[in-house]
Amino acid sequence: MALKKVFGPPGSGKTTYLLNIVQQELAEGTSPPQVGYFAFTRKAANEAKERAVAKFPHLNEDMDFPWFRTLHSLAYRCLGVSQKDMMKPANYREFAKEAGIEIGLESDDEDISVKANNPILNQIGIARTRGEDLRVHYNKSGMDIEWFHFEYVERAYRHYKHSKELLDFTDLLERVLEDTDRLPSLDVVIIDEAQDLSPLQWKLVKALVERSNRAYIAGDDDQAVYTWAGADVASFLSLEGDITVLAQSYRVPAKIHNLANRVIQRVHNRQPKEWMPRQFDGEIYTYNGIEYVDVTHGEWLILAATNYMLNDMHQWLKSEGILFERHGHRSIPEKIVNCVLGWETLRKGEQVHGPVVRNIYKHLDPSFIARGHKSLPTLDDEGLYTLEDLKQSHGLLTDAIWHQALTKIDEGRRDYIIALLRRGTRITGKAHVKLSTIHGAKGGEADNVLLMMDLSSRFSEEYYKNPDDLNRLAYVGITRARQSLHLVLPKNQKKAFVL
Repeated sequence: MALKKVFGPPGSGKTTYLLNIVQQELAEGTSPPQVGYFAFTRKAANEAKERAVAKFPHLNEDMDFPWFRTLHSLAYRCLGVSQKDMMKPANYREFAKEAGIEIGLESDDEDISVKANNPILNQIGIARTRGEDLRVHYNKSGMDIEWFHFEYVERAYRHYKHSKELLDFTDLLERVLEDTDRLPSLDVVIIDEAQDLSPLQWKLVKALVERSNRAYIAGDDDQAVYTWAGADVASFLSLEGDITVLAQSYRVPAKIHNLANRVIQRVHNRQPKEWMPRQFDGEIYTYNGIEYVDVTHGEWLILAATNYMLNDMHQWLKSEGILFERHGHRSIPEKIVNCVLGWETLRKGEQVHGPVVRNIYKHLDPSFIARGHKSLPTLDDEGLYTLEDLKQSHGLLTDAIWHQALTKIDEGRRDYIIALLRRGTRITGKAHVKLSTIHGAKGGEADNVLLMMDLSSRFSEEYYKNPDDLNRLAYVGITRARQSLHLVLPKNQKKAFVL
């Protein structure tokens, strides 16, 4: 079995390199169902399928590429389970009530089930993916929770799943590893984002590799920023195989490349890499505060080490009347935008559809709706309506400008929309400013990157115990920039990235 390790520095086209391998395998006669492409997200796996089909149009995405998927999805398929076998929102709510804890729920990338978000369950999950003894992991976690309660929740969770005959995501990996004969034997196995794999996922990868003829394991240890969540970069580094380093970045300019290299070379356990920046100097700027940064022109990605550190920037952007996204959510919800634009469309004498009218009525000042009409009992959702139609038949009592009529949009949000409109911003347009944690922006890029240098107290304490993780985090933040990097100096030099 031939194994190649592929290291892809920032912007070096690692995914394109791997997809070229897929195309080469298919061109040389490898049967599509004999190619396995295992990515960290379903989106990445689907992109690989789509690009393979674009190159070979006679192939079918679903029929010919059964093994382009995530590792959890692989286990799900090989075990032959279905959604009825998985923990569902109702199950987590029932368990939370029984155990006396609060559980938040998050959609899974695969839509197989849901993920539970609870401090205790999260740490139990990390211990399982790392293969650590629960008490040992608890002692290292520093959780402000008594051991007896931690252990009680773990036992109760195992008992609940067993009694209901249900599985969670970690169960999928554990179960398939109990019987690796269920795994496919493939001609070629490709693993992407290997630096983010947990020890449990590495066991599955190694089982797949042992059953294959050729394997490509790709990632970048310098961008391993999920060790806190169980990622095992050491397994990637220690894996034996021929090494390929993609040597040209198509994103990172020269000045930013120099700074990034200075930071990453402080990491002790890493794969040395020589890689070149693109032929563009780029620029690096520093500021004493966010108020000195002009983000009104161009594309911006604003990064911080932790989510709460984005709050000041969030409020500042609103006060400046700048449209932005935060973790994929626009700074004005779509229903509010549609409400404002729908109302102004009516005031121009034009028609809007029934659902738009219902949305408007939910935000109108109650004094502007005649009694008995608030719920729009005679409105036809398929119909089109003008302002005069609503006045004559649906109890509308005003034609005031939107911010006077739509008072159920809270005052702060109204002031923000007014500021946007005064600036000439299209509130339906694309937000050119995005806020994100560095972890959340991994894989992303922008022409201009603003990196807030502050660290939380916990991170700054961690810096002196284990600087490698935070140097990698700084490296990832720095290397998102295509043109310019803007550094906002920390409020406290003792709680800051060291550049």
